[in-house]
Amino acid sequence: MLEQRKRSTAPGANSAWDPKSYLQFARLRERPVLELLDRLHLDSPQCIYDLGCGTGIATRLLAERWPRAELFGVDSSVEMLQEALALPISVNWLHVDVSQWQAQKPANLLFAAAVLHFIEDHQSLLPRLLGQLQEGGCLAVHMPNWRDAPWYQLMLRALGEPGPSGRPLATLELRKFMASRNVLSLDGYYRLLAPLTRELDIWETEHLQVVEGNSPIFDWVKVSALRPVLIALDDAEREAFLGKYLKLLHAHYLQEDDGRTLFPFKRTFIIATR
Repeated sequence: MLEQRKRSTAPGANSAWDPKSYLQFARLRERPVLELLDRLHLDSPQCIYDLGCGTGIATRLLAERWPRAELFGVDSSVEMLQEALALPISVNWLHVDVSQWQAQKPANLLFAAAVLHFIEDHQSLLPRLLGQLQEGGCLAVHMPNWRDAPWYQLMLRALGEPGPSGRPLATLELRKFMASRNVLSLDGYYRLLAPLTRELDIWETEHLQVVEGNSPIFDWVKVSALRPVLIALDDAEREAFLGKYLKLLHAHYLQEDDGRTLFPFKRTFIIATR
C-alpha cells in the first residue's frame, strides 16, 4: 500500500529517480546500513520509520531484524517506492518528503540512511526529528559527507568552466547551491544533540569502495548527488558539462590493474537516544 502526500519543491525533487541505476551498487549501499544497525541496541521497537527509504535497502534489513514492529517507509519518489513495493515484507509505504514529514504516531526508531544530507538546516531538522520519538526512542542516521571528496570538487570545477555561451556552465545560484554544506562537523552534531539526548554516539567512517565498470564513479554519483546539476542544465550545457566532468573523473580515478576502480567514500553516523 502506498499513501501519497505532498512532494517537495526542492531543486530536482520533482524529477524522476532511477531505481535500477541506484540498485547497481546495492551491496555497497547496504554496507553503511549494516554498520549503523550493528551499533544500534533496541530490544523490541514497536514503531519504526525508515526515512528516505528509496528502494527499500534499509527497510528490508529493518523488517528482518524486528519482524514484529510496525514499519513505515517514507520517500518522496514514486519511482523508488514502486521498486520497494515488490519487496516481500509488510511495510506502510508513505509518499512524502522527509523535510515535511510528521510521524503518524510517536516512534521508537527513526532510521535515516543516506537522506538527511539533502536537507538544509540540521540545527532545526534533527531536534524536530528527536521530538517525534517516544521516550527512550532512537534517531539513527548515516549521511555521505562528500563536499571535500575529489569527485565532488571536480564537479564544482567543471560547473565553473566556460560553456557553449562562453559563460560558466552553471549559474552562480546553482554553483552556490552545490557548494553549500548541509552536513555539520562531528563536534557540531555533539553540541547540537547532547543537550537533547540521554545517550549519543557519533562517528565517521571512510569506506574504500571497490567499484566496477567503464565509468563507475559517474554511475554512482549521477543517481543522487549529481541530480540537481543534470536537471538544471539545458541539453547543450549538460553535454558540455558531462564532457568536461567525465574527463576530469577518469584522469583522477584510474583503474587498477584488475580493472576495478577505488572509490573512497566518507560517511557521518549518529545514534541519538531521547
